[in-house]
Amino acid sequence: MSVQLVLYPQNYKGKYSASTIPVFNEYVADNQNFNTVNSLAGYDSTANDVGLDAINNSVGIAAWKRFRSTGGTFASVTMPSQSYANKLELYSANGSTSSSGVYQKIINLTQNTVYDLKINITQAGAGGLLVIGTQGNITSQYETLGGQTLFTSISTASTGTQTVTFTADSSEEILLIAYQNDNGDTVHINNISIQESAQQPTLVFTDLNDGQVICDLYEDEDIPLSLSIDNFKNAAEKVQSYSKDFNLPATKRNNKIFTHLFEVTKTQDAFSFNPYVQTECILKQDGYNIFKGYLRIIDIVNQEGEISYNVNLYSEGIALADTLKEKTFNDLASTFSELDHYYNKANIKASWDSTGVSLLSPLGFNSFAGNQGDTNTQVLKYPFVDWTGSISLTSPTTTIPDGTPFLSKLEDAFRPFINCKYLFDNIMRDAGFTYESDFLNSNKFTKLFMDFNFTGEVPSDTKLGRYGFESGITSLQSTTSYQNIPLTYNEFTTDMGWNNTTHKFVGVNSNVNYQIDYYIMFKALANNTGDFRIVKKDSGGTIVNTIYSTSFSGTTNNVTVVQSSIYFSLNANETLEFQFKSSSSAGFELFQNAGQGSTFNVTIGITSVINSTLLNTQRGGLGQWDFVKGIFNMFNLITIADKDNANNLTIEPYADVFIVNTSGTNLASRSIQYDWTEKVDATQIKLTPIELNKKTTFKYEEDDEDYPFTLYKNGTGGTLYGSKVFNAINIFGFTLLSGEEEIIASPFAATVVKPLYDRFPDFIVPAIYSSNDDQTEFEGFDNAPRILYDNGKVDSNTTYYIPEQNGLSSEQQAYFGQFTHLSEVNPTTSTTEDYNFESLQLLNPVGIPFTPVNNLYNIYYAPYYNELYNSDTRIMTLKVNLNASDINRFNFNDKVMIKNREYRVNKIDYKPSDLSTVEFILIG
Repeated sequence: MSVQLVLYPQNYKGKYSASTIPVFNEYVADNQNFNTVNSLAGYDSTANDVGLDAINNSVGIAAWKRFRSTGGTFASVTMPSQSYANKLELYSANGSTSSSGVYQKIINLTQNTVYDLKINITQAGAGGLLVIGTQGNITSQYETLGGQTLFTSISTASTGTQTVTFTADSSEEILLIAYQNDNGDTVHINNISIQESAQQPTLVFTDLNDGQVICDLYEDEDIPLSLSIDNFKNAAEKVQSYSKDFNLPATKRNNKIFTHLFEVTKTQDAFSFNPYVQTECILKQDGYNIFKGYLRIIDIVNQEGEISYNVNLYSEGIALADTLKEKTFNDLASTFSELDHYYNKANIKASWDSTGVSLLSPLGFNSFAGNQGDTNTQVLKYPFVDWTGSISLTSPTTTIPDGTPFLSKLEDAFRPFINCKYLFDNIMRDAGFTYESDFLNSNKFTKLFMDFNFTGEVPSDTKLGRYGFESGITSLQSTTSYQNIPLTYNEFTTDMGWNNTTHKFVGVNSNVNYQIDYYIMFKALANNTGDFRIVKKDSGGTIVNTIYSTSFSGTTNNVTVVQSSIYFSLNANETLEFQFKSSSSAGFELFQNAGQGSTFNVTIGITSVINSTLLNTQRGGLGQWDFVKGIFNMFNLITIADKDNANNLTIEPYADVFIVNTSGTNLASRSIQYDWTEKVDATQIKLTPIELNKKTTFKYEEDDEDYPFTLYKNGTGGTLYGSKVFNAINIFGFTLLSGEEEIIASPFAATVVKPLYDRFPDFIVPAIYSSNDDQTEFEGFDNAPRILYDNGKVDSNTTYYIPEQNGLSSEQQAYFGQFTHLSEVNPTTSTTEDYNFESLQLLNPVGIPFTPVNNLYNIYYAPYYNELYNSDTRIMTLKVNLNASDINRFNFNDKVMIKNREYRVNKIDYKPSDLSTVEFILIG
C-alpha cells in the first residue's frame, strides 16, 4: 500500500492555479449539436449485426456516420437524424428487434488510459438498450446477442446521463452506438462525451508543481479518516471530515517543510511555516486521492531525542463561510457602481417593464446585470411599497379631487430593490467560488429581490455636501434688516443649489428634499443682541415659512451656539436662507477655534442612485455570509463541494439532492449507486434512533419596529407573520420527544402585504413602516432586509398621484410594480408558491381564492422532515470492507443498497487495510 501526503504552500489559499486545474480533453467530435449526422448518407444493412457490418464496410471518420436495419432478420427502421432541437434521434420499429445507430473514429487516445464515456438521454425508450462498442476493446464487459460478440449495453428506459468507463487499447478506436428496441420508440440523446476518467488513479508523485511538497511518513503509517456529511446539516458551515492525530517524523525533508519549528531559539520570518495559517493538503493511497483538505500541527513531540510533528487533517466545508464572514456589501461597491442611474419617474416606471432602468454608463464585460454594452438593466427595480404609513388620500392640488392615494415625494413609495441572484452571483465571484444549481437558476429564485431602503425618513442619505467656516473671520453687522449669512468655503455639488453670490439655496428641480445639520458659533464683538432665522421663500421672494427663529444677547467675546437639524423641500426657484441681524454695528463674528468651527452638513434628496446611495445605508454593512446563509435557511439548501475543485459548489434544495424517488429493475434506474451487500460484516450491527426535537419553529427575524408586523402579531395571539411551527407530537404522535429548535431565515424579516387602503382591494403592496407610541403617527425606519417576489406590472384599479420631482412632471398613474411574498397574489390555481414558511391567516384579499399550500416549509422542509421523522428511519452502524478506490469514488449524496434495503451514508471511519466503520441512515 502506497500512502502519500502532499502539502501546498501556505500562500496557496486553497485555489488552483492554471497549471494545477485538471484539464479533461474531449475526444468525441460534434458531441452536442450533431451537425454532421445529416450531412452524410447513411449505411443500410440487412445483416444480423448491423453495427459491425457498417463499420466493416464503411470506413469510420472523425465525424458521425449512421446506419440502420433495412430488412433481413430485422425490420426496417428510420435512419438516425439530428432533430430540430439539436438532439440525436435514434429510431426502432414495432414488432421485431431492429437496430439503428451512429459511429465515428475516436483519435488521439492514450493506450492503457482510463476514459469515461457519458451519454445523456433526454427522451427515453422503454424496453430498449444502447449497445456500445469499438473495434478495439472498449470495456472488459461483454454481452452475446444473436450469436455475435458485442460489448456493453445501457438501458434507455429512463432519461439522464449514464457513464461507461473503459481502458483504451490503442490510440484510435471506432465508437459504435446501436439502439435496439421492438416497441417502435424513439430515443433522444443530448450529448455524447469521452474524456479522461476523473477517477483515474494518478501515479506516485515524485516531482510536483506550484511548490507542492511530499511529506515523509513513518514506514508503516496508516492514517485513519473520519468522513462525514454531518447528519442533515449544511456542508457550507460544518466541518465534514477529518483524520485522527498522527505523527510525521522530523526527517531532513519534513524539517525543511516545517522550517524546524521545534527549534525554539529560531527566529521566524516571512518564509517560515506558520502553524496558524491554513495549509492545504491531499492524502493519496495507491494513487487515489482519498482526502483533500487542510493540515493542522497540533504539537511537536520530543520523546527521548526522537522528534515528531503531531498533526491531523481536516476538511473544511465552511470554506465559503470563512471567506465571506468578514465581507459586507460595502466590499462590492465597485460592482454596484455599474447600476448608477437617475432617480426619477421615468426610470421607476421603466423598472416595471422589460425595458429596465436606464444606466448612466454601459455595462462592462462579464456583468451579471446584462450583456456587455447594455444601457438598461432589470436587476434593479422600484416596486410600490408603503414605506411611511402616511400616504395621503388628500389631494395636494385643486385640479384632482380627494379620495385616491397621493405621494408627496417619490421616496414615499419607490425605493430600490436589487435582484437576489445578481447579489448572490457577485458575492460568489468576488469570493473566488463558482457554483452549479438548477434551483438558483430557476424562476423560483431569479425573481426574488432584496430591498436597499434608503433608511428611515426622507431626505435620503445620498449626496453629501459639507460647509466649514474657515479660520478667516466672517463678521455679521446689521442694525435694521436681516442679511443672508455668507459662506466663505463650501463643497456643495451643483444639484444642491447653493448660490455663492446671493448666499442662499435655490431649488434646482421640483420637490427636492433637504436635510441640513448646522452648528454656528456667534461671538459677540460688543454688548448687543442678535437675531437668527431660517426662512423659506417662494420664487417671487416672499417668505412662505419661517423654519427656525431665535434671539440672543451677548457681552463682548461671549460665544452663543445655535445648532439643530432641519428637514424641508424646495421646488424649482424656491429659496432657503440663513439670516442674521444685530442691534449694534459692532455685530458678531462667526467664531472658529482650534477644535471646532461653524459648519453645515447638507444632504439632499436623491436625484440619482449611485453605489453610495445603495451602500451608505445599513445594507452596506450587511454581511455577505449573513445574506447567503439566510438564502440557505429559506430554501433548505445543501452545498456539496466538487471533488476536483473545492471552490466549485453544487447548491440545491435538500430534497433535490437526497430524496430521489425512482423505480426500476436495476440499481441505476432506482438512483442507487452501489450495492455493498458483499462488503459488509453482518455479524456486527448497531441500530439507534435519531435524536429528534419535539418542536421546531421556522421563522424570519422579528423586526420589532415594524408596525404592520407587530399589529398582526398582537391581533393573532402572538403568531409571527410568515412563520411555521412544526410539532412532532401533534403531527406524528411521537410522545417521548423533547427539545425545541428554531430555524431562522436571518437576517431577513417577514413582510406583511395588504391593500394600501381597504377601499382599494386590488392595490396590494408591502407595508414596512413604524409608529410612535400611541400609534397616531407613522414613518419609515431602518428595517431589516426584506426578500420579495416580483409579481410584475399590475393594475391597481384606481389611480394614484406621482408628484413632480427631479425635473419630471406629476401624473395620475394606475399601474405599479408589485412585489409580495407570493408568486401570484390572487392565485388562480393551487400551484402558487408562498415565500413565507406557512401561508397562515393572510390579510384579505391576499391569497384569495386559493390559499397557497406551496410554502417554504411544504416545498423545501416537509420532504426532509417527513423522512427524518419516519418511524422506520434510524441510524445503522456496520463494518464495511472499503478500499482507496471506494473512498475516491464515493459521494455523500450517493445511495447504497444492502440486502435489498436503501441507505444513505452519514459517516465513514475509514481504516486502510482494515474494515471501516460506516454509519448509515436507513431511509424510511
